[in-house]
Amino acid sequence: MRRTIALALASVVILCAGSTAAFAADAPLVDINNGDKATIVYIPMSTGQEDFKYIVAGMEEAIGLYPNVELVTYDAGFNPTTQSDLLNECITQGVDAIFINSMDATALNSTLQEAEEAGIVVISINNGCTAVHTAHIMNTDYQAGWDAAEYLDSQLPDDANVVILDVNAGLKPTCRMGTAVEDYAAETGHFNILEDYAMDLTDVEQGYNATSELLTKYPDIDVIYSVNDNSAIGAYQAIVAAGKEDDGILIWGYTGMPNALDAIAQGHMYGTSYTDPYYEGYAAMVMALMSIQTGANSVSMGNEFFANIVLPTQIVTQENVLDVIKGTHWDMSAYNY
Repeated sequence: MRRTIALALASVVILCAGSTAAFAADAPLVDINNGDKATIVYIPMSTGQEDFKYIVAGMEEAIGLYPNVELVTYDAGFNPTTQSDLLNECITQGVDAIFINSMDATALNSTLQEAEEAGIVVISINNGCTAVHTAHIMNTDYQAGWDAAEYLDSQLPDDANVVILDVNAGLKPTCRMGTAVEDYAAETGHFNILEDYAMDLTDVEQGYNATSELLTKYPDIDVIYSVNDNSAIGAYQAIVAAGKEDDGILIWGYTGMPNALDAIAQGHMYGTSYTDPYYEGYAAMVMALMSIQTGANSVSMGNEFFANIVLPTQIVTQENVLDVIKGTHWDMSAYNY
């Protein structure tokens, strides 16, 4: 069923693209079904990211029937210069496709366009790029933020005070969870958004530091909405350190990583927007294989748009967290579930 759904999604995108732009007559075809070799590279922000191995596992399942398709991963080490250098290296090597988890929505645009012009399929995952490229695979970002705000609104008074632990300005165009919370507040007149706090990295340490600062600045916070589970965990640690764990501050995250699922089960976080990264990797690889075989990248389709494949997120609270834990690809063994 998983394979069928992913293939169907990618087929719809390709068919829709073909209805609005003609494929180049000399589009290169790589016949992987009859033994043609293909090299596909994945460049995440860092191979140390929690979701990295699960995304790769999904990719590997999608190419399980193709021993002639090689998947190579590189580590950018959270360094945007290294990520750019790796992209250029891939262009020089003439790989068939590149998956990128970009550290900036615009900084890599010219390099990505150069790759597409060289006939390379470029697919961004999660953190996208504003340049036109073959496709973007993402979990709901804006809708996840909106749904979380709507759920919290149903549990809180209209004048609840909210702070947002957000991404930096360079990522906001493609990571819009915090923006959605602000928009919800503006449209409904509910929530007092005290501050949208930009972080360079959405990790535990920065979540801790940001929350420590915000707790001092705003004595009556009701909700901390974080665009990443790790910074949400840092927020909880800061609340405990400040002696405010009994103040009823609700913490909401995004992604549904093991530490967050456990924190929700333990009552330390109120909720998160869950997604299974395994399916991101699977969908991305299916899209890449189809694009490589048909020669369909942004250049052959006229540089007018790129396919955007959105995978849904799910609200997780104490009510359903144990069911989510039972069904996830995340490794929860460290938490004894």
